[in-house]
Amino acid sequence: MPAGLPLLFLLALAPERAPTPLARLALVEQDVQLAGPDGVWQRVAEGGVVSPGQALRTGSDGVVRLELPWMALTLTPGSSLRLPDALVLSAALDAGRALVEGERHDTLKLVTPEAEVRGRGRAVVRRERGRTLVTCLRGRFYVSSRRATVVLAGGQGTFVERGGAPHAPRALPKPPEDGLWPAGDPVYLTAGGSLELRWQGEGTFQVELLPVGSDVVLLQRDVESPPLRITIPWEGAFRWRVSARDARGVEGLPSAEGLIAVAK
Repeated sequence: MPAGLPLLFLLALAPERAPTPLARLALVEQDVQLAGPDGVWQRVAEGGVVSPGQALRTGSDGVVRLELPWMALTLTPGSSLRLPDALVLSAALDAGRALVEGERHDTLKLVTPEAEVRGRGRAVVRRERGRTLVTCLRGRFYVSSRRATVVLAGGQGTFVERGGAPHAPRALPKPPEDGLWPAGDPVYLTAGGSLELRWQGEGTFQVELLPVGSDVVLLQRDVESPPLRITIPWEGAFRWRVSARDARGVEGLPSAEGLIAVAK
């Protein structure tokens, strides 16, 4: 081989290395798809992995939970997320809603076209209508744009419009308190059965269903007004809760939890 062969050509001859997995798909519910650099979307299953250079999207009922060694990230329905293949690890939320959890270490930087979000604790990041909306449920999160950075403590939220600075932190909307049903006394269902979740209030809301004893979100819905009818295909003990959203769209703190028991 000629001594002057360009280094670039030598690199091209080297065997292609498989991408290093970044996250495990710990939960996949309903329609969740994964695409690689070729842009071809395929359905995924629990236990799979996601690597830099790949993207995820969820359908109208889809939920997927990505677990990294130091944090977790859950995409709820109608969301799309990319993991750029870059030297600095990050995740790019193009649309939808992401629940970010990292109690012991700073979370992976979550980037939208309007902002960057990073911190420690539990936060919700939404990207919709050309805006980024951030809710700090617990801990401390930093929300930055090219113009400024704000710090959110637990119970605070902000939003960033395209080309603007994050708005000053404000207290989150109060959770619905009246008319919650089911409440502390569990309602019993058979697997695959449905029930109507009820609460009182005006405006828009978001509802989550989780197992008892776990913070893993199994079902999430944005709701224009109560009530909400859901179908539960799993067996076990579950809890549900509802959050209000303010006029800007920022999500508030969750309500008291109601209990649902599902058997065969």
